[in-house]
Amino acid sequence: MVPKIVLAIEPASAERVAWAGGELAAALGASVVLAHVRNDPPLFHSVRERERARHRAMRRGRVVLRRARRALPGGVEAEERVELGAAATRLSEIASETSAALIVAGCRGRGPLASALLGSVSQALAQRAPCPVMIVTETASGGTPGRFDEAPGERSAIVAALDSSSQSCKVARFARELADRIGERLLIVPTHAVADPPAVTIQATVDREQARLIVIAAHHADGDRFMPPGSLATRLPGLTGRPVIVIPDEATATLDETGQTVARQAA
Repeated sequence: MVPKIVLAIEPASAERVAWAGGELAAALGASVVLAHVRNDPPLFHSVRERERARHRAMRRGRVVLRRARRALPGGVEAEERVELGAAATRLSEIASETSAALIVAGCRGRGPLASALLGSVSQALAQRAPCPVMIVTETASGGTPGRFDEAPGERSAIVAALDSSSQSCKVARFARELADRIGERLLIVPTHAVADPPAVTIQATVDREQARLIVIAAHHADGDRFMPPGSLATRLPGLTGRPVIVIPDEATATLDETGQTVARQAA
């Protein structure tokens, strides 16, 4: 079955997320769900006024999705969903409802500031989404994560950063499946086996190997040191300028939609 990728569309990153997620979808033969979530207007005066505010919010959301759709690579099948509510919660629910294999979300900036600008939505998704989450910065690979549907470069690769946590097996399996699907080399980096901090080790490998993507767990342990949930996940996109796929603790990590459905039914 054709896998689905949910693109978390926000005004500041609409085109970038649509292009990055669309390129990966094209390489995987996946379809996408363009999803935009806005706050549900509160009840201030009357039910009628609230409904009018909701209609305005939905209309503005559809405008944002039209921008995103124009940025999709040609040939990518897309459906659109504008929802009202808490963004991270609704995006996770959409991913579950569609048996999505991946969520793509954006963050702003690069460098040390990027972690502060990542945004509560991306951070929340990286912790509790039902599937892996790809975080894309403003400057990732010069604005896009690269043409995944083109032949990979001689040294291009996907980096799977493994630590001493139980999540490492899930990270390695997902990275292997992704690398096989898009024809990339897979590099395994055991960050707990080196003296340097994980972020330094990963960045050095990414630069040396011209990696397109990084795959890590949301909780990242390094020997006897335990990093707070999501801290490495929030820093890496800004430090490396590459998209980072984060595997949340409870996520089903597979690109096979059938496997996603079976796993959720079993749960």
